[in-house]
Amino acid sequence: MSQREPNYIQSTKNQEDEVNPMALLFDEEWLRKAVEAEDKVGGNIGAGLDWGSAFGSKVFNFELWGRFTTLRISLNREVRLLLNNWNLGTATKIAVKSSRERILEKMRLPTPEVREYILATLSNDELYGEEFISNREILRELLGFLLKQEDWETIAAVAADSLKKEIIHQAVGEKISA
Repeated sequence: MSQREPNYIQSTKNQEDEVNPMALLFDEEWLRKAVEAEDKVGGNIGAGLDWGSAFGSKVFNFELWGRFTTLRISLNREVRLLLNNWNLGTATKIAVKSSRERILEKMRLPTPEVREYILATLSNDELYGEEFISNREILRELLGFLLKQEDWETIAAVAADSLKKEIIHQAVGEKISA
């Protein structure tokens, strides 16, 4: 095994080795082997974002990738703040979790309209001077593109089911029902 071979290969032989994903991003040998692996299976393995050719070489633009991460974290924060304001009680936590899952799903497999809006947001330099995007209006607008009525219905159903289970658990635990 050569010295240049990435840790993820060695870790199958020695469980004590740590995999450093950030180091892999800069490892040309690992990238070459990843491309070879995709060629062996006849296409994209399908891990990560599925932006096809629309994202193109931007994946290797680390500033843009950092902005994408900031945008996703900011959207997660915004949806949490939004749902906290709705006073959903014990259903808030599961509603936030479900919302975040929907956001991630929509960002992994965006529609052409969502993809275009995300790319425009990523190119807006004014948004990326802080840890989070502070322009809540833009975040809410993007949430409107990402989460449609059917998404909110799914989020509401998951939260309602969770609340139902909690009520039943509490009632049975306190032996309230006959």
